[in-house]
Amino acid sequence: MRLPLRMTVRHRLALLLAGLIVVTGVVLLGVSYELVRANLHSAPAGVPGATSSGAPSPVPVHGASPRAQAPTLTEPGVGIGIRRQITHHTLGRLWVQYGAILAGLVAVASLLAWLIAGRVLRPLRVITGTARHITRERLDERLALTGPRDELKELGDTFDAMLARLQMAFQDQQLFAANAAHELRTPLAVMRAELDLALIGPAPSGSEQRELVVRLRRTVTSCERLTERLLLLTRATIAREDRRPVRLDHIARRRLADDAEEAETQELTVSAELNATTAHGDPALLGQLVDNLIDNAAKYNHPGGWISVSTHAEHHEAVFEICNSGPVIASEELQGLLEPFRRANRQRAGNSAGLGLSIVRAIIDAHDGKLTLAARPDGGLSIRVALPRG
Repeated sequence: MRLPLRMTVRHRLALLLAGLIVVTGVVLLGVSYELVRANLHSAPAGVPGATSSGAPSPVPVHGASPRAQAPTLTEPGVGIGIRRQITHHTLGRLWVQYGAILAGLVAVASLLAWLIAGRVLRPLRVITGTARHITRERLDERLALTGPRDELKELGDTFDAMLARLQMAFQDQQLFAANAAHELRTPLAVMRAELDLALIGPAPSGSEQRELVVRLRRTVTSCERLTERLLLLTRATIAREDRRPVRLDHIARRRLADDAEEAETQELTVSAELNATTAHGDPALLGQLVDNLIDNAAKYNHPGGWISVSTHAEHHEAVFEICNSGPVIASEELQGLLEPFRRANRQRAGNSAGLGLSIVRAIIDAHDGKLTLAARPDGGLSIRVALPRG
């Protein structure tokens, strides 16, 4: 069974170019043929030696008198017959010559079209070759096409930009997996140490067993919360048809009421200006967003500090703003706070996994919102979240 001929882009482009050249040549040859034929069939006006009747006058032959010449040249219609013979002979030869020209034109046009198509499609071959050799470990390769700013150069630049995004995504994935493994390893090591101590040491009493169970339960709960946050960070997406109006001011008011006792314990002053504000999104994710921001403001504060929360509508956006006192944060550290497992002035420290603001950013991105993060000169953060209005 014979495989069908594979028509590549170069084949199709070469056929198209060759076809255009051949068709143009055929048209030009056809027009030329018609012009020659029309001129041959038309009677020339004022040709020397022509009689008044249109027939050519007899031409004397050297050494003979006009009476000795063949009388056929002076008879009516003889000149027309000779002209027809000349026309037929000329047009016949013209057909042969034009046929040879057309054959040569087809050959030359095919060769030129094939070479031009190869030249034009050379960047595509470079892109294809590079794409075949790129692997997960070689995402640093780039096409770096040179030449005019045409469609192929734009395609090459777009391919390079895609490779850069893929490289960054793989690096972030590897860093995320390493940090997640590190964060989970600590509570697992604690649980293993507690169990090893219980197995190796003397049999614990009833109260000691209870304390051991309480410690293990606390560690397991910490692992569960960390796992839930990791899942939320990777799944913070929402379909547009699942979005509905959500009152940000109601969510903020409930969360502030739930944290009132903890704020009093930390001697934090909380002020709120909660105007009616409706966002368009998922209630659970937006609730998690507000919870994380308020929890972050309280956790990274200092005793006797303050927290300010406000909600309001602005044009086509629902705005949630929160400011808090706290340690001074350098401006160059702000962007790092939005990455997983990052904290100001330190990484992988304290009793927090450092996922709060990274989850906030993921939720905002899922809702097509905007996040503005600013460091306060006297310490603490100022955060503004703008979401589509409901």
